Amino acid sequence: MANNVSKNMIGIAGEYYVCAELCRNNILALVTPKNNPLFDIVATDPQGKRTVSIQVKTMSLQNEQGWKLGVDICTKRGNPNLFVVLVNMKDDGTNDYYVYEYDALSHRISDLYAQYMTTPKRDGTQRKDVGFRWFDHRFFTDEDHARLNRWEILGFENTFDATEQIVGRERRERVSQLE
Repeated sequence: MANNVSKNMIGIAGEYYVCAELCRNNILALVTPKNNPLFDIVATDPQGKRTVSIQVKTMSLQNEQGWKLGVDICTKRGNPNLFVVLVNMKDDGTNDYYVYEYDALSHRISDLYAQYMTTPKRDGTQRKDVGFRWFDHRFFTDEDHARLNRWEILGFENTFDATEQIVGRERRERVSQLE
């Protein structure tokens, strides 16, 4: 991937990657118009029985600091249909997707930031509040790692299991044809 790709283009690519993953799993996913402050994607099952809103945060290849989040991520929304997908872009396109309920990530980031603020700087002085929050793999717990590619967290009934069964069956059929 080119090193001169703008941050805006990285973010847009992340949104479309998430939409592609959802569509692969029989979920209709649509990118919202830009500048929507709370979510980037609206996703629904084919029957329209479940609809969720998803905020996407994308970490580019050159980014070694993690996901940069706005301070508003620390505000819980109380909406069980609101999610965040953290995209870790990889050069070969096999990206990692960490799926969170919005309020679960909000709580996680708030806790990390509180720990950060109570830790003195190297010179011993107190830290000053900054206008953003970082979330980095260095701070991942087992629970964070367990969210990798866990699309079922979005709550779509049987969709992801059924897709994996179909894909698995198709792979087995192709392999048996080659033999």
